[in-house]
Amino acid sequence: MSLKSELLSRHPEIFEDHDVLAMGFFPDSEITVLARNARSLCVWCTDYAQFRNLVPANFASPDSDNTSNQDLIFQNKNQTFVFGTAPKPVTRPSKALIYMSKNKKENIFYIRTACSILPENSEVFVIGGNDEGVRGMETILKNSGPSEKYDYGRKCTLFRLLVTGTSRNDASSASLSTEASPEYYRAEIGNTDLKVAMIPGVFSMDRADAGTIFLLENLKDLDLSRINSILDAGTGSGIIAVFLKKLLPHARITAVDVSAFALEATRRTAILNNAEITVIPSDMLENTARYDLIISNPPFHVGKRQVFGPVLNLIRDCPRHLLPGGFFLMVANTFLPYENHLSQAFCKSGIKNRNSQYKILYGFTKSLS
Repeated sequence: MSLKSELLSRHPEIFEDHDVLAMGFFPDSEITVLARNARSLCVWCTDYAQFRNLVPANFASPDSDNTSNQDLIFQNKNQTFVFGTAPKPVTRPSKALIYMSKNKKENIFYIRTACSILPENSEVFVIGGNDEGVRGMETILKNSGPSEKYDYGRKCTLFRLLVTGTSRNDASSASLSTEASPEYYRAEIGNTDLKVAMIPGVFSMDRADAGTIFLLENLKDLDLSRINSILDAGTGSGIIAVFLKKLLPHARITAVDVSAFALEATRRTAILNNAEITVIPSDMLENTARYDLIISNPPFHVGKRQVFGPVLNLIRDCPRHLLPGGFFLMVANTFLPYENHLSQAFCKSGIKNRNSQYKILYGFTKSLS
């Protein structure tokens, strides 16, 4: 049990006989136990790995042939689990519980979403680790309505926010920009001009990442004429996937990400640029097939903390997801130590190019002839 769950276990009154909406970054699967006496529970996940951790293992996963963008929903008696960009509670919630993420914009979005759904005079509880920016959260909550520190301990703080008519009105901006008129910025990469959808909490939300640009500008030096299938792993806003579809119109492009917000941003970026790509939720390569090229600008931060596990798993698993003669490309900061891991996973690997900030790494499933 996580420290957050230990603190919440002291407060059964949050759940008992209430219709509870829970959202945010879940530290464990204890929410189902904590809310066992709730009248109903809707768990809204925007992280696919967390959703998979909360639903049964045999719950159907999307596959690489799935082009649907529908939310994933699992229901078990009075508990509903949703993966997507919006909650889908069966019953209107009477309380909400938010587990703080490490992204300020996401936290604001969660608070506004809760205030927009709950009736006036309802309670929103927010829990966060003391190293996760709780001081900033305290300010956000004060600006959202009457709020207080409800409890603290186990290196965590629990806040309570009262939903008022004013906070409900202010929360009208909680919904994402409509698909008919999405917010976007322009990114010029070589001779290609892209419109990139903007959604809170998504990597490179408001400008193209310099590492991504460096990676894509170096593709001109490669012979990609025999590439028919490409996977963009950890797609973010979809810049890599859509750029490659413009560059190689004949190729089948699949974009995956663990974040519901990233998947929605990618889908909108594709629509904005009239690019037909497949977008599916996946924890890196979990739901993917085999491809001629796997390409990535993988994340290595969770908040301010460096985390290498997902990237190392990607490198390790890549050869099993490449077709014969296929290869892997990724961009990384120059100080990140991935070369040895690539040499262990691939028959041939190395650095294709580098500048003062970034390096482009490659791996081949077999030696070049």
